[in-house]
Amino acid sequence: MSKTLPPAPAPFEAPPALEQFMEKHFKSMVMAVALVVLALVGYAVFRLNSQKKTEEAGAAFVAAKTVVDCDLVIQKYAGTEAAGNALLLKADLFWEENKKDSSVAALREFVAKHSEHPFFPPSLVALASKLDSTGERAEAKTLFERVVAEFPDADVAPLAQIRLGDILWAEGKEDEAKKAYESLPAKFANADSAFINESEERLKWIEAKLPTKEVDGPPKPKEATPAPGAIPGMPDLSKIPGMPQMKLNSGSLSPTVTPDAAGNAPMIQLKPTPAAPAGAPGVTKPAPTLTPPVGTPPSSAPATPPSPAPLAAPKPAAAAPVPVVPSPVAPAPVTPTPAPSAATPAPTPAAPAPAPPPKAP
Repeated sequence: MSKTLPPAPAPFEAPPALEQFMEKHFKSMVMAVALVVLALVGYAVFRLNSQKKTEEAGAAFVAAKTVVDCDLVIQKYAGTEAAGNALLLKADLFWEENKKDSSVAALREFVAKHSEHPFFPPSLVALASKLDSTGERAEAKTLFERVVAEFPDADVAPLAQIRLGDILWAEGKEDEAKKAYESLPAKFANADSAFINESEERLKWIEAKLPTKEVDGPPKPKEATPAPGAIPGMPDLSKIPGMPQMKLNSGSLSPTVTPDAAGNAPMIQLKPTPAAPAGAPGVTKPAPTLTPPVGTPPSSAPATPPSPAPLAAPKPAAAAPVPVVPSPVAPAPVTPTPAPSAATPAPTPAAPAPAPPPKAP
């Protein structure tokens, strides 16, 4: 028996309404698909350009070292994360240069323009800390409260709580400050142990009743007024027992060293006197005398001042004679005698004188 095959299915025929819709809106559908493709391509190009701009901004921020470099990054890549980083770096540079107002202004600009920046909560704490150090305590307190209320999960939220307690303690509100310190572990379960230990230290300080205001130290000792005629920086010789009273800075002393008529420098000679018993009245020390040596050639070296005499009386000694250096005498010139020439005749000897006549016997 032959098997009968099932009849072939009838070809699909679109309903007349669908065909009419396709014919009517075909061009619109093609345009819609083209617009979607163009939008995807444009988005891809935008993402590519944005990524390239972000990389360029990041490289520019890494190379920034000065305030001028930071300003270039902020102006050229405004709105980027790198521009926010440049503002934070600019604030730090100003603070290191002791330009506190400029540093606070840079942080204010960051807070106003970069609320989506990942460093936004730390920047609030930094701004509040700088305001507190410059005396603007009310605004600093408001910023610390904002960090604690709006960003409780931030890492710097426990630090803001501690600083808030510090401000309350400085204002004399010890009870409120203690509550701020005590509530830190329960309020911030994931707080770092360093913050918890710091809050506990604050509580111990409050219990110890430590002063919160600086106290002036003792006044500086008055400097001793130097005695009249004393040399600044030198000890007062008048207070040393047995020291002779000498005024080294007196205006009446005018020692001079005058050369002799020949231009020779004088020689300093000390003439000791016989020793006297210690403590004898009227004993004085010999004064040095200037004695110019005779015939001493002038010396180019300056005259050496006499060394101070010792306090003890000198031993008697014979006076040393003054050495006299004779002036050098130039030898007389020798005139050579000319040798006799052969052409010159020898001198004739003189005739003997006649003998006297004999006397008569």
